[in-house]
Amino acid sequence: MITARYATRGRITSQPVMSARGAVVVTSHDGVVYGLARDGSLHWQVNTGDRVYTTPLVRADGTMVLGTDADRVVMLGPDGSLRLALGTDDDADTSAAAAGDGSLRFGSGRSLYATEADLTVRWRLQLGAKVYSSPAVTDDGVAVVGAQDDRVRAVDPDGGVRWTVTTRDDVDAPPAIGDDGTVYVGGDDGVLRAITRDGVERWQRPLGGYVRAGVALGLDGALVVGTYGPRARVVAVDRESGAVRWERAVPGPPTRDYGVASSALVDVDGSYAVGVPDDAIWLLGRDGALLARVPLPSDADGSPALIDDGVLVIGCDDGSVYFVGDGPSAGAAPE
Repeated sequence: MITARYATRGRITSQPVMSARGAVVVTSHDGVVYGLARDGSLHWQVNTGDRVYTTPLVRADGTMVLGTDADRVVMLGPDGSLRLALGTDDDADTSAAAAGDGSLRFGSGRSLYATEADLTVRWRLQLGAKVYSSPAVTDDGVAVVGAQDDRVRAVDPDGGVRWTVTTRDDVDAPPAIGDDGTVYVGGDDGVLRAITRDGVERWQRPLGGYVRAGVALGLDGALVVGTYGPRARVVAVDRESGAVRWERAVPGPPTRDYGVASSALVDVDGSYAVGVPDDAIWLLGRDGALLARVPLPSDADGSPALIDDGVLVIGCDDGSVYFVGDGPSAGAAPE
């Protein structure tokens, strides 16, 4: 089922994205951002100077924003050209999120940044520990972010903290926000939480291992997320009650550091695609049934993406980008 491959020189733990000009854009721990054609050939590349863990944010004007371990956030043009760079106070390991007014939110070191669209700093909020959690932004411009000080925070557009929820361990996972403003986020305490827009915990669901992946919002009211050991698995939880609907174990050692880092991708039929450390991509039905297992040469810690011809694209721990045919279809990509 693998139809094409492109090899970088470092691990890939980010999700590929489509550029405004139709390139498949992927970042690598070799510090390079690659723009690829659908047959896996190289359109362009740009070296950022250090490892890149982040998924690029593609904006309406076609520019792309991403953080790097070179202590800076860069803006690329639709053709991969370097437009702007902002020096940060530490590694910029989180993906950027855009607010409705075009401003940006991202983490670097212990800080949450807000910038204008041109990367001019609006404010910087110092948190209690390192930020690996990529922020999510609500419709009214509130940024929700986790940190390694065992907290989830909602931060107002002016930089004030609206609410804080304390957990029992690091929160490295990116939050997901439902249509009603409910925040869903997991942490290293092994708990998946539902938090109202006012900062009240609606429910907690212990899952038994680190939750470092983002939550996928299923079309049937499920939340699908991967866990780490001692029983690594993919779990579906009811969005309203937090009850477990189904789970599928990932083969591997019963250790705390072995688990699912990939966020699941939801297709238009409500099925899921997720990278697993069992050297594969899983395609799962709404009920958790394994529809297909696509073997890969190494762990798939990055999240899969769909391109406009129904092909899955995923980065792998062997440093390669794989194009996989016969994946779930999500229709045409935007122009």
